Amino acid sequence: WASGKNRRPTAEERVPGIIREVYSNITGTTILSLTQHPSYPASPSLREKIRVGFEAPKNVSSNYGQRMHGFIKPPQTGSYTFWISSDDNGQLWLSTDEQPSNIRMIAEVTNWTSPREWEKYARQKSAPVFLEQDRLYYISALMKQGTGGDNLAVGWKLPDGTSDMPVSGQYL
Repeated sequence: WASGKNRRPTAEERVPGIIREVYSNITGTTILSLTQHPSYPASPSLREKIRVGFEAPKNVSSNYGQRMHGFIKPPQTGSYTFWISSDDNGQLWLSTDEQPSNIRMIAEVTNWTSPREWEKYARQKSAPVFLEQDRLYYISALMKQGTGGDNLAVGWKLPDGTSDMPVSGQYL
């Protein structure tokens, strides 16, 4: 759970979508610039739910960071591949279950990509990850923006070979 408390979300909290938290007025372009800032993670400047899919608004601002996080519910059992697209830097984290304490980084962007540019760097694509149908898994994407254009999106390929780029809101 994002609060660090060991509890399951209630039925009301399970509205489809992903939480987006924005941290304004943070210079630098690295994820460390975000995660070491005093406002992170407890005091975002903005908190909203994105219901359409796993993609943040584009070209929003400069010198900020963001975290998109919540739960993903796979529609099939099998191996999934994930991608992250971001500007300037981004990291994609996935838990082995619904507990944030079991999270591990599975993909990253160490420079920048254009919006929905999925194949620029080898490390922005995860190794195959085995997930079980209808189980909840905690997922988190971090992005740090300096100046210029900005974007963040996460996509996946399902076990049957279907690509969902970015991940549709129905699975979040």
